[in-house]
Amino acid sequence: MAKNATYKGYSKQAEKIAKNTHFTCEEVDALLALHDSTGNSPRMDGNRFRDIMHGIFGMTDEVLMECMYQVFDMDQDGAVGPEEFVVGMSVFLRGTLEEKIDYCFSVYDHNGDGYVSRDEMFHQLKTAVVNLPPGEELDEVVKDMVEMVCRKLDIDHDGRVSFSDYATAVAAEPLLLEVFGTVLPENQEREAFLSTFLEKYGLRSQM
Repeated sequence: MAKNATYKGYSKQAEKIAKNTHFTCEEVDALLALHDSTGNSPRMDGNRFRDIMHGIFGMTDEVLMECMYQVFDMDQDGAVGPEEFVVGMSVFLRGTLEEKIDYCFSVYDHNGDGYVSRDEMFHQLKTAVVNLPPGEELDEVVKDMVEMVCRKLDIDHDGRVSFSDYATAVAAEPLLLEVFGTVLPENQEREAFLSTFLEKYGLRSQM
């Protein structure tokens, strides 16, 4: 029997972490292998995190990926540890709506003050404009988008979006969950990963 493994095959670390996630022990072990593909680095840096988010899930927004990394780094020590990665992936891949609301808002609230300000909205929505209408100025288009979003989300009309505003609006209209940018996997990428990661990274890959 491998060191630190239970009689069922998965690690004791996986058994401990699984209790706080939507994953089985075997799935946790596979995610731990993805987290540390070399077996030599228990601390995941930002480059490794972005490689996973871009390479596996097709994400491209560097600013949002950096904000996601900071949310995954729950103890704010500058690196994403094994448990932090698995717990974060639990929400990222299988989270309830309530968990996703908390996660997404935390990503969008760049400075952690509990609000998404108009400036934060402007910078986040600016990167979302791909095809600018002919004759339109980018900043003006984005300002119109900010106004539209505020009408949807700024429930107390104080010029910014609090967590309460956001949670209330998304609960009523879940399509608003990623209104400030893509921070969750598309369904196709999510299902492709979930259907193959045990074979690629888990105990089954060693059989």
